[in-house]
Amino acid sequence: MKEFKYVVTDAQGIHARPAGILVKAIAKKTSDIKIKKAGDTREVNAKSIMAVMSLGVKQGNE
Repeated sequence: MKEFKYVVTDAQGIHARPAGILVKAIAKKTSDIKIKKAGDTREVNAKSIMAVMSLGVKQGNE
């Protein structure tokens, strides 16, 4: 399993447009891809726009 960390730099965080771009890019992959916000116990399916947006990722979040 590969893992990497990224700090969100966009002033608006991960809102609908960047979430859609992320989901569209990941949807082509056959792997099970999860995304998690630092400090949150939930891991969500990165192929679901609603799941990604439910994390409420803001600027500066990892």
